This record gives sequence, C-alpha cells and structure tokens, in this order.
Amino acid sequence: MILGTTPQTGPASASATAPERLNFPTLYFEATRGCNLSCDICMSSSNDVQRVRQSKREEMSTDEIEHLVLKTAKDVGVRVIIWSGGEFLTRKDALDLLARARRHGYRSSVCSNGVKLNRDLLLAIQEAGGNDLVMSLGINSLDDDNEGTRDAEVEVTLKALDLCEELGIKRHVVVNVGRHNMKTLGRTMDWLTEKRIPWNRSPFTARGSGVKHFTQHAVSREEMEQYVHPEFRRHFFGYVSYTPLFLAPEVHERFSQGQKNRTVPQGPSIGCWCGTWLAVNAEGYVAPCAILLDVLEAGNVREGTLAEIVSGSEMFGRILDRNQLQGKCGRCRYQFTCGGCRAMAFFKTGDYMAEDPTCFFEPADRNTVCEHEAETNEMFARYAIMAKYAGL
Repeated sequence: MILGTTPQTGPASASATAPERLNFPTLYFEATRGCNLSCDICMSSSNDVQRVRQSKREEMSTDEIEHLVLKTAKDVGVRVIIWSGGEFLTRKDALDLLARARRHGYRSSVCSNGVKLNRDLLLAIQEAGGNDLVMSLGINSLDDDNEGTRDAEVEVTLKALDLCEELGIKRHVVVNVGRHNMKTLGRTMDWLTEKRIPWNRSPFTARGSGVKHFTQHAVSREEMEQYVHPEFRRHFFGYVSYTPLFLAPEVHERFSQGQKNRTVPQGPSIGCWCGTWLAVNAEGYVAPCAILLDVLEAGNVREGTLAEIVSGSEMFGRILDRNQLQGKCGRCRYQFTCGGCRAMAFFKTGDYMAEDPTCFFEPADRNTVCEHEAETNEMFARYAIMAKYAGL
C-alpha cells in the first residue's frame, strides 16, 4: 500500500484548451530495487527480500521503459535521466537502456554503489551512454562513519572515482546527510571541492528502511544551524539542491531572467527541487522527489503519460504553487528561491506543504533578511556559472 497519497484529478479532456508547457529538466528513475548490497538504511528497501521480490514481479520491462518513459519524457521538458536503484547496474538491460536513452536525445547519469565498477564496465557504460554521461557515486563520510550507513568501504567509491577521472568520465557524488556524518561533513566537502567534484545532499529521511532509523539520524534545526548549514553555504559545488537556501529572489531573477516552472525558479534550479524534477520508481509510480517515492504518488506511467500526470494531479498542482507553502515558509523572503525541504516537511508532519522543520531561520515577514544572504548570493553566482557550463 502506498502511504500519504493525495487525490488525483483526471487529465484534461480532448476538447479542452492545450495544456501549459511544464518543464522538468531532470528525471530520477529508480529502475530497480535489486541490489548487490544490503545497506541497513536503504531508502528503496533493497535490503528487504520480500519487498524486492514483489517489486521484481512488477518492475517495468525494457520496452515499457522506452515506450512509457523515454518516448514521453520530453513532453515535460526532461533532458537528463538519472538511473538509480537499488543498484541500476544489476539490471541485465542497463547498458541497453543507456543506449536507448541516448538515441532519444537524453543525457544520462548513472547512480552506483561502485562495487561492480571496473575499467571494462565503465568503458561499456560510457560507450552506451555517450561522452556526456555522468557517474554518480555515494560518499557519506571519508571516515569510518561511512560504513555505518553504506554496506561498503569508502575506498571502493574512491577507487571508482579515480578510475572515472582516468577514463575521462564525468563524476558526481551524492552525500546522505544526517547525524551519522554531520560532524565530518566539512572534511568531505573540502575533499570534493579540492577534487572539483560536484555533489548534492540527500537528507536522511524516513523512506524505505530509513524509517526505523529516522529519529536517530535525521538532523534537528539546531544541528542544521550548527553543523550542516555552515558547510553547505561555503561550498558552491553543492548548491545544486539544498535547503534552507537564503538566496535573494532578485539575484536569481537576474541570472535566470525570470525562468520558472509556474512559481518554481529554474535556470538554474536551486533550493528544494520539488517542482523542477520528477521521480519514477521501478513499478512506474511518479513522485515529485526521489525521497518521496513509495510514500507519495501522483500517478503511474502505465495508466497515464507523464504530461497527464504532472498537469492533472493535485499533488503537482500544489508543489508547483509555492504560494501555498504553510507556516514560516509561506511568509519568507526566500519562499520561492528556497521552498523548504518538502520531503522533511512530509516525514515530520505528514503535510508536504508544511514549513521545513529543519530550517532555523525565523522570518517575521517577507522583509526579514537572513544574515547569510550576502554569502549565499556570492556562492550562487559561482554555482550559476558552473551550472550554465554543465548544462544544468
């Protein structure tokens, strides 16, 4: 049973006016729950044998993925597909899917735990996905803390990153942030910056097997302010997706020239990415965020196109209208450029439009300027240049 679902309105009738053009540049596709590891906090429940067995029976086939996703994703602006799992490379058709995505004109990013990666496989992945392909690997900490949340030594990831550099394959790192690594986060960020490896944060949430560890590992607003946010602010390579983000709206407007997905700023996307990317799981269910898969669903690609789902669901209607944000997020100067973490709001309150429970900023109204705004503006300017060069 999928929890936390919201009512869904049907797609517009054929006689209605043409639907607006929505723009979701990135599609996160969790194409399998199968995995060669069994991490205790796996958000896709790949360590749950029964869940994986059930998912395998419902998993989309190669041809379904091509017809239901690859052929229709451009209709909602998708340019980049992030292939994930589980371990995406455990799919026997992984290379075929990368090749098909390339033929349809998409750039691909492959999320992997790194265990299967060797020179031959990386060269095959690059050949299938093209020279624009990105390998995205996970590092929670450069210290022994990494093994507490990933069922593999950090050296496995470091060797894979070095091999990617040797082969000229673009690299990216995902950092799952929580109490398990908040005190070592600075060292990890400094190392990634020194290596010039872009990264994004994934907050520890209660999705999948993480639910039993959520209270233990999810950071509080006080810990966000003391440990996590200072590291986020000073590393522009990670501005791709984090909250709270104290970016002046007029600064983003100047860079983007008003580019938006309804009310969600783009060009480049910043803050919470709900409203600027899509997530699809192995069974075809669609959510506005990778870490809201399985707990929130807007529809299924086996029952409607992506365009019908995002334009016709109540969930995306609310997500795309940040005027509906509640609490302090709804009265904040950074309501649109930040948006607050919709996943943390949902997992803490049950309402994905509630205020971000990890935000420590307390605005009286939209005129309240955060003390970190000037620093954020400066770092964003550097990130925006990098994002433009990278085609984000």
